[in-house]
Amino acid sequence: MSALPENWDRDNQGNPKRLASWGSRLDCDQIAYLTAVHEAAHVLVGWQHGMRVQRVWSREVPAETGRSWTGCVTWDLSNTTNLGYATMCAAGERAAARYVKELGLWEPDDIDLVRADHDRLSAVEGCGQFGFVVAVDGPVPHGALGMHWSQIIEHADVAVDALWADITTLTDVLLEREDMTGQDVADLFGRTLPPMAVAEQGAEA
Repeated sequence: MSALPENWDRDNQGNPKRLASWGSRLDCDQIAYLTAVHEAAHVLVGWQHGMRVQRVWSREVPAETGRSWTGCVTWDLSNTTNLGYATMCAAGERAAARYVKELGLWEPDDIDLVRADHDRLSAVEGCGQFGFVVAVDGPVPHGALGMHWSQIIEHADVAVDALWADITTLTDVLLEREDMTGQDVADLFGRTLPPMAVAEQGAEA
């Protein structure tokens, strides 16, 4: 088993991560898959939108009671659009929802089982830095550039559906390896990683 990354229990904003240990209808293998497919969808939908993955991991983690799983994706500085970034953020939740539905276990309340509030917050805050409003509780303010979260979910559903075969392939490998670099992912699919943003290339020169 690979060593846990530093700050494994925190999301990319530094907040405590919600661990996948809930759902009595899911067994341990299904919970592990749910976690991995969430991260795999982030990787491949982000890649589709020009984002360069640095690292992805998904594995069982210490829990006070029972067993729990979590994971994370980190990115190099990449060129993407606000919509592309927000779609990547929503993709993990949407892939998890599709997986539970394909198991035939989906129930009306299961949106709470797969919902990733930290990813939605990432979209709101990340896009907000560039003047793009991701509206959650109401409409986009008049005159503002942006979209409602429900519209972004629709984009993510389309992307996840189109990439589902690759998402499940990456999920299977991630379950086995637990931790992969961006180059590992590129090698898996025989592709080239998206380029780093110019600012980062210059910083490394």
